Amino acid sequence: MNPATTTWPTHETAPERIAILTAADRLLAGTPQHSRGRLSVVQLAAEAQVKYWIVAQKHTDLRDHFQMLAAEAKRQPKGVSQSTESSAQAPDELDRLRTHCADLEELVTTYGLLINELSIENEALRAQLTTRADPAVTPINRRRTPTGQMPR
Repeated sequence: MNPATTTWPTHETAPERIAILTAADRLLAGTPQHSRGRLSVVQLAAEAQVKYWIVAQKHTDLRDHFQMLAAEAKRQPKGVSQSTESSAQAPDELDRLRTHCADLEELVTTYGLLINELSIENEALRAQLTTRADPAVTPINRRRTPTGQMPR
């Protein structure tokens, strides 16, 4: 939908005026090509690739038309411009996200149980290591003697 072009009462033939109207359509649609996209007369001139004074002083009727449409666009809430297609997809997306969230919660619970079991097992192994006189497992952090030989 091209709000600036379709609501303009006359059919324009001058290339400069057509450029301003199509630039206004792009800005109002949120798809700027030559500007930052703000709804201002300065950005309208940049988007139309004309000098500012051409929009502000020469084509004041187009300027006023754009400012009226921009004011309406600013008053509309952001969600109003969403298409009905995205609104129809929202319940499906919500169900998918709820399922994903439930799966993640189950995974976190499983990880918590595994961490708990591993820490209990680790504690038991440490206790077993300290109570044995001759441990079956040699600690890695054992130091060498000054001659470079392992102690016996």
